[in-house]
Amino acid sequence: MERKKLPEREGVHETQSKKSSFSKSLSPGQNWKSKSMRIIPEEILRSTPEAFEHRVVFTVPWNNSWQLWLQGDKNCLFMIKEDWDEFVDDNLLASDDTLHFTHQGTMYFQVRIFKKDGKEIISAPLEVEPPHNSHQETTPASASGGGRKSFAHVENPERYLFNPSNPYFEKTLTKTNTALYVSTPVVKKYELEFGPRNSSMHFLLPDGNKMEGFNKIYSGLHAFLGWADVCQKYNLKQGDTVVCEFELSRRVVTAVRVHFVTASNSASVRQTSRGRQSFGHVENPERYLLNPNNPYFEKTLTKTNSVLYVSPPVIKKYGLEFGPHSSSIDFLLPDGSKMEGFTKSYGGLYGFLGWAAVCQKYNLKPGDTVVCEFELSRGVVSAVRVHFVNE
Repeated sequence: MERKKLPEREGVHETQSKKSSFSKSLSPGQNWKSKSMRIIPEEILRSTPEAFEHRVVFTVPWNNSWQLWLQGDKNCLFMIKEDWDEFVDDNLLASDDTLHFTHQGTMYFQVRIFKKDGKEIISAPLEVEPPHNSHQETTPASASGGGRKSFAHVENPERYLFNPSNPYFEKTLTKTNTALYVSTPVVKKYELEFGPRNSSMHFLLPDGNKMEGFNKIYSGLHAFLGWADVCQKYNLKQGDTVVCEFELSRRVVTAVRVHFVTASNSASVRQTSRGRQSFGHVENPERYLLNPNNPYFEKTLTKTNSVLYVSPPVIKKYGLEFGPHSSSIDFLLPDGSKMEGFTKSYGGLYGFLGWAAVCQKYNLKPGDTVVCEFELSRGVVSAVRVHFVNE
């Protein structure tokens, strides 16, 4: 993680400058995930109101970028919590950091991160930098909040491999698991090659299922999107450990075979704080459907539920189509009411904003399970009918 000095006279409070820029730093009692940190300053909105209708895109000096969707609230415009929290987690923001935002045109901002000593961060945070051990993707950690151990080293990891000759690495999950990164030492050790950016690959799971992923490159680091869907489906949490085995075709990675080391995936049933069971699999989910011919999927709520995402395997299975970005859909609820939502597309994943309001109104919590039934109009998703499984 490289640093350079903060330029003199750089603003350190949320103020508008002549260059359409502003800064954010924490006041007493705040943290980076406070709602006030997610607001777009009114002065910026007044200067270019047409640029911020639906989203903003943040870019940092090491060329990573984040797309953050916006929502209005009492004459203010906020970045939605899930997207902002991901930006905060990915950049390991500390309480004494300062963020400087410069408007680059339309919805784009350059973001510069300064530490307490005034030095700017100009390379990826340490969490995503290549570690020293070619097989080891994280450093030692204490037991996770759920009481499970976090392993920095797996004893005899080769015993998990489907093919002992395949390249592999160990991965202990951190707080943010949006993408599965492959460190440079692993790439060099096995002379791995990867498909083009956004090309398809697969995650092969212990139960015989496979889930689609996509090749990405961030600051020279190779990674696979779709990892968040794997973690969600199999209830993988911070501190859990997996062995990732590469399947190759002429030295090009075509799939990642995931082996669970810590026994905490969704095959086990756990209790929520409200005493209800959370299910990784719903027995006979078709019995909940209003129309048994409708496409559907099962969803177990996680800690963050701002958006209802639809995984690529579900889309491919049913040949689903979606309306334009920010077009309206409806959530149809068991009590006969409906709530408005909006179509969102991010990194090849489709989802629906408005899901957080549904969860709040019906007191849905992490671990609760629903069956989501799609209503179609000429093949395009027009509504999601929500069925509560574990009330």
